[in-house]
This record gives sequence, C-alpha cells and structure tokens, in this order.
Amino acid sequence: MMRATRLFPIWGLWLLVGLTGCTQAQNNPTPDPDWIFGYDKNLPLGPEESVAEETNAYTCYKVVYRSARDQRVPAFLVLPKNRPEGQKLPCVILMHGLGGDKSMLKMLWPMLTNAGYALFAIDAQYHGERKPKDPLPFFGVYPYYSRDALIQTVIDLRRAVDYLETRPEIDSKRIGYIGASMGGILGAIFAGVDERVQAPILLVAGGNWKIMMDKSVLSVFRQNRENRPSKEIEQALKAMEIVDPIHWVGRISPRPVLMINGDADDVVPVESNKALHEAAREPKKVIWYKGGHVPPPTEMPKVLDTIMRWLDEHLKGQAQSTSFWQEWRNRLRAAAALAALALWQTLRQWMMSLLP
Repeated sequence: MMRATRLFPIWGLWLLVGLTGCTQAQNNPTPDPDWIFGYDKNLPLGPEESVAEETNAYTCYKVVYRSARDQRVPAFLVLPKNRPEGQKLPCVILMHGLGGDKSMLKMLWPMLTNAGYALFAIDAQYHGERKPKDPLPFFGVYPYYSRDALIQTVIDLRRAVDYLETRPEIDSKRIGYIGASMGGILGAIFAGVDERVQAPILLVAGGNWKIMMDKSVLSVFRQNRENRPSKEIEQALKAMEIVDPIHWVGRISPRPVLMINGDADDVVPVESNKALHEAAREPKKVIWYKGGHVPPPTEMPKVLDTIMRWLDEHLKGQAQSTSFWQEWRNRLRAAAALAALALWQTLRQWMMSLLP
C-alpha cells in the first residue's frame, strides 16, 4: 500500500501532462515547430566550397554542407561582383519547384546580382544531385515519403541560414526568400518556423492538400484520383496534414509576406491559392496576374517588377517609385525582354514536364 501511495504522484503527473497535451492539441492542432523541424543547432556544417562559375556580374560557388539525419546538401552561393568593399549584402534564398533543382531559377541571377543581392539555392530532398537512382513518385502513393522529404528540406533550408550566418559577405539580418510552386509551399512552412527569414515571396503556391488532390491537373494527383481507393487517399491526406502550409504560414506574421498567383492556375488550383492567402496573417500582400501556373510573357515583366520592389523595400529599406527591374529594362530594354522571355520558357518547359 505504501508503495502504491508513493507511485501515485508520478502516475498522476504523467496523467496531467497527457491531459494538458490533449487540451493543447484541441485548441491548437499545430504542434511546436521544433518537434518536427528542429535540429541540433551546434551540428558542424562542415562546408565544402569551390568556384562553379564566374561571369562579369557574379561568382557562383558550389557549396555542400551538413544537415540533419546525415544529409549533405548541395547548394549554390552566388555573390555579385559590384559589391562595395567591406559592405555586407542582403541575400535571397531561391527555391525550385517539383522536379526542378537549384539552377531552376538561374534566369533571375543576373537581375538580382546586378541589384546587389547575394543568392543561395539548394536541391530539395530527392531532387537535383540528391535524386536517387530509382526515384519514387513525389506526392504519389507513398505519402510518408513525401511528408518526410518536405520536413527534411525545411530543415535543410534552416541549415542554409546557419551557413549564411558564417559568411562575412552576408548580412544575416537581411535574408529573404523566393520560392516557386513547391518552393513556395516549402517557403510558407520554412519562413513560418524560422524567424530569421525576412519578407518571403511565395510564387504560385497554395495550401490545403485536399483541394490539390481533388482539383490539380498535376499528373501525380490525377493518377491518385483515378487509381487509388478513397480510403487510401484519406489516409494519405492525413499523413500530409502536418506539412500543409496553411498550418504554418500564419506564423510568418508580424513579418510581411508577398504571394503572387495566376487567376487561372490549375496546377496549384486557385481555391488552394486562396486557402493559403486566408491562412496568412497581416501584413500580407496578394498579387494576381492573368494566366496559369506560369506567368505568360505579357505578365512576366509585372511579376518581376513586383518582386524587385518588394525586395528593395523590405531587404534594403528602399521604397522607390521605380524599381531596379524598371531601370534595368529602360537601360537595357532588349536584354531585359530576353531575360523575361527566357525565364518564361524555362518555367514553361518545367511545367510541361509535370503534366500528363
């Protein structure tokens, strides 16, 4: 009897902890981000660095650094050559879409480096140099595979910031983000769980996996709808729930977030876009262009101008009536037009590779 009495406070404490956890889960279904996206902050980065490319405008370094779970993450660090001696630079992390890699947004490098921004881009888990010899379908019949890859990539992005903090050229207080499609979805989570990211830009991103599963024309979602029993789809959506960006994008506040979407997007459907917009908190800015998942050539200059204005305002503190993109376009009209067209062609080819 004495032994039972002595044990009761221990069991009682565990019971109270369990009940408290249940109550918190009911009031706030999103757990502490460190439970999912946490890692050892003192884990050595062990970076390997070498020059990959050099132009008149920038030097590109190949970087490979250590992340959680024994991952080595390949990346590009791009430093502009026009930086003043001793001046720290704002840096923009660029994140590719599904099936892409760290060079997917390379068409933006000249414009951004000429505007004075350093750049950093990584390969997501199972993409680029990290793609296995026998890859499984992403967002396909193995939802835990996709969920864990998204979690790993968010941690890899957090480790990217750790690396940037070690670089003497980079102002760690001015780290921005541009993510397209899956990169935008990742950015909503990444910026939501890491306060070091300032004023992220989420391009053609969305939230609510059920909407995407039900309505996206992306081949992997369509094949799921056509070939999998509804019960399996429900289980897959349940597995992916924890990495639904609608649960994390609100945590970006009070930092500002810019979301740019096409009003006829059927890859990340408009309803999914709106779900992410609604989940985000102020200050937020939503821009709609006329077109689908890739801005058409007629809309691309507007998108690029919006991006440059946003970066200049929030990473440089320059709210200018004319953005760098506009000045560059006015000075080098033919070059700017070719850059916008090349970006459209690159993104168009990427999107076509994802469709049936």
